[in-house]
This record gives sequence, C-alpha cells and structure tokens, in this order.
Amino acid sequence: MASSCDHGQASEVNDEESILTGGGIEDLTKADRVGLTRGMLVTFSGVDGSGKSTQIKLLQESFRNAGVRFVTIRCRWRPLLSFPLLQVLDRLGYARVHVKGGVYIVETLIPRSSRLNTLWCLVTQIDNLIKATPKVFVPLLLGLTVICDRYVLDMLVDGIAGMKDNPIHLRFGFKLLRLLPRPTRSFLAMVEAEVAFKRKPDLPSLSDFKERLALYKILGERSGAIFLDGRNSPEEIHRIVWNTVLDRARSQAQIQVPS
Repeated sequence: MASSCDHGQASEVNDEESILTGGGIEDLTKADRVGLTRGMLVTFSGVDGSGKSTQIKLLQESFRNAGVRFVTIRCRWRPLLSFPLLQVLDRLGYARVHVKGGVYIVETLIPRSSRLNTLWCLVTQIDNLIKATPKVFVPLLLGLTVICDRYVLDMLVDGIAGMKDNPIHLRFGFKLLRLLPRPTRSFLAMVEAEVAFKRKPDLPSLSDFKERLALYKILGERSGAIFLDGRNSPEEIHRIVWNTVLDRARSQAQIQVPS
C-alpha cells in the first residue's frame, strides 16, 4: 500500500483574514480557527479516475491557507499476511491477479460457502488493519488533521468485488474494519464508469469499473458518505468539500468555546 505524507505549515490567521476556497472566499472567524485546529479525519473514496487526487490537492491548499496542521496518507491493500495464501490460491487456479502500477486487483474463484473464502476475507482485512492503523491513529493522537486517499469504504468495495460477495451481509473479516477510526467527514467521488476508465484504466475492464461503482453507491449510502458529483467542475466540488469541513469545524468549536 503506497503512502505519502504532506505536512501543512501552521500560520497566524487574523479574524478578518480570508482564504480562497476554490471558487469563493470564506472569512475565518476565531471560532472557525479553533475548530480547524482540532484534529479531524477527512477521507476521499471512489474508483481510480474519479477525481479524488484533485480534491485532495485543493483541500491541502485550503488547509495551508487556514494554518491547519495536517498529513496526507493513502490506504490501499497489498498482500502482506495474505501473500502465502494468495500464492496457494493462484497455483490452485482459485485466484486471478491483476497488477498495474503497484495496484493489486485479486479476483477469487472460490465457492462462496467455502471456508477458504472466510479465511481469505479475514487475512486480507487484517492486512488493511496492519497498514492503515498506525497511519491514521498516530497523527490523530498528535492532534493533526488527516486527509486520507482511500479508506474503509474502498477496502470494502475492493474486497467484496474481488470475492463477488454480498455487500449487505458483511463477513466477519470486513466487520473488523470497524476498529479503524470513524471519519469526521467521508466524501465519495462518483463519475461515469466510461470517464474513470478513460482517465485511469487501472482495473482490468470497463465492467469492473461499473461493478465497483454500483458497490460504492450501495455502501456509500449505508455508511452516510457525502456524494460528490464528478460532472461538476473541480472548483464547484471543492466548495462543497470545504464548506462541509468548515461546518464540522464550527460545530466542534461550539463545543470547545462557550458562546
């Protein structure tokens, strides 16, 4: 799982100081700054080519302008504890492995009721926990804001799609992901499958994009993710993201600072 860290530079911000938020100007009050300085977890999910990276860069810039201390991480599954089992499944003809740009896409061909399916689900999600837990917990414990490119929603979609599993009745392995911190705000970028496939064909076929988009819609609605319409301009989408984050910061400030 690739990762990157981008530390925001802190700066003094006056009550009247304004920051550009990708299409509009927002005046930051003292209460806004109090809320923004409290660490939060902001996650971006969606298929590759949905515009997540663009929105993350815009949010980074807004955070820098606001003096928010932050790190940016990326959570994507790669085999760790599951690697020996993956090799066995591959040799037995129970797995198809697609690797492109360091991204592992695994489709298992195990009967749904088989215990091998349960074991595969368990070890792959333990992989996710091992890799994601320190990346997320440590910065939050230090009071930093964390911007996460791909998170639990993406782990679920990738795992369920690879196993052709039921997105409603989750296996125990998938339920382990509840141990990870719940996002302060979770954004789900949605685009047409053809658009994503043209931008970044990391998945084997267009049908894979369509399958994952359907899963994102189901799981995103169930998890309460905020849907971002990829047909809008990046600036329009960022305005929604920033206003949503700022609203959350204001509600945190109201708890911390008496009115």
